[in-house]
Order: sequence, then structure tokens, then C-alpha cells
Amino acid sequence: GNLTSTVTTMRNLKKHSSSTRIIMDAVTKLYDEIVDSKLLVRRVTLAANHVIKETAAVEANSFEQLNLFTDYTAQLEEQKEEKLRLEREKSLQKAMLDIKKKYGKNAVLKGMNVQEGATAKDRNAQIGGHKA
Repeated sequence: GNLTSTVTTMRNLKKHSSSTRIIMDAVTKLYDEIVDSKLLVRRVTLAANHVIKETAAVEANSFEQLNLFTDYTAQLEEQKEEKLRLEREKSLQKAMLDIKKKYGKNAVLKGMNVQEGATAKDRNAQIGGHKA
């Protein structure tokens, strides 16, 4: 017989972010915690809650409780590096979106999207998950 199970769980990011890297790291970590590697996974559903505008995220992430045991100089340098990485990632995402708007959804694909069995190109031709 078929063994079917549904697991519902929630994970909060440490701070508001539109970073694909940060979101995918959180999703991958959660997936690894939940999924039994001996079983096959047929479907994964991901939902984003408490979504806010980017300007509100900047304000929400701007406050921090200080303490005596933190090296704030090192932390500030780390924050500058992270900000630079996030700006580069955002610039790349914007460039990809601009290319897709101009040349179509299949203009930029990841390598995994052209492997046998991949569905991204087919889904791009659908409207709301249905064949156009």
C-alpha cells in the first residue's frame, strides 16, 4: 500500500529579507529537519506569511538590544559585508527579472530546469498552474 503523510511546520527568519539565499537556506534547513531520507517526497508546499514592503523591513531590522559582551566593531564589519552581498544578489535578481520581462520566462533557467523530468519550462507556459 501507499504510505502517505503530511507534515506542517513553520519557521521564522531571523530578520525580514527578500534574499533568495537567506530564504533558501532556511527552507533547506527545515526540509532536512523534517524529511525522512528513506522516504520519497512527492510534494512540498511553501507559503510566505507576514510579508511586508521592503521599506518597512529596513525599519523593522534597524533596532537592536545592546549588551556588554558583543564586539560591535566586528559585528559592524560583518553587517557591511552582508549588506554588500545582499545588494549584489538583489542587483542580479533585478537583472534576471528584466531579461525575463524582455525575452520571456524561459530566457534564464537554472541548470536543474533543463534536466530530464524538470517542469519549470512547462509551468512557465501555464496560467495559474493550468495549461494555457
